[in-house]
Amino acid sequence: MTPKPYRPLTLLAAAMLLTAFGGYGPEALGNNVNGAVPTEQTTATRDGSHDFDFLYGKWKMPNHRLLKRLAGSHDWEDFMSYDECGPLPGGLGNQDIFKTDHWKDFVGVTTRTYDPKTGLWRLYWVDNRFSGGVIEPPVVGKFDGNVGVFEAPDTFNGKPIIVRFTWTVHPKGSRVVADWAQAFSSDGGKTWETNWTNEIIPMDDAEAARHFGPGI
Repeated sequence: MTPKPYRPLTLLAAAMLLTAFGGYGPEALGNNVNGAVPTEQTTATRDGSHDFDFLYGKWKMPNHRLLKRLAGSHDWEDFMSYDECGPLPGGLGNQDIFKTDHWKDFVGVTTRTYDPKTGLWRLYWVDNRFSGGVIEPPVVGKFDGNVGVFEAPDTFNGKPIIVRFTWTVHPKGSRVVADWAQAFSSDGGKTWETNWTNEIIPMDDAEAARHFGPGI
């Protein structure tokens, strides 16, 4: 699940962001806009192709969302969403469908693709309310142990920011399988404001059928 309803990044904006942040763009993550990645590999690449397998299935997700971002706000809203995730063919990655009634008839789709040469994941998001039919440039990153960090330059209210998604996978048998957090930085990554979190909790069969029917 990758909800981030805010203005998508354009190629021109990306160039402006890299200038504003003194060429920000971790070499390990490559170029988030055109998908280019470093060609030199100094160490063996860990096989991370199954890092998101924990998401396969149907989930309910309590959300905790900051109402005003990068404004010093402490006012949050809470709502429920529902998600179903499955693999893409040929080991390409995976895709999930995110639904909530917080915004009327809201549906979002996350497509995650994996590059076995670099071990990097790219997470793409599009929804039926904020995206305007445009698939946003991906956040890019990988897991280290049970924590995955994925970042990209973007803009918010016309100003350059960095977006960070953090996935934390909990031990097997935990009530909460994993949690997700979105954070923005307006100072090149020196400080971060978390503005959205949610938890991944299994649904029972009746809940899953009510929200998604018999299959994805």
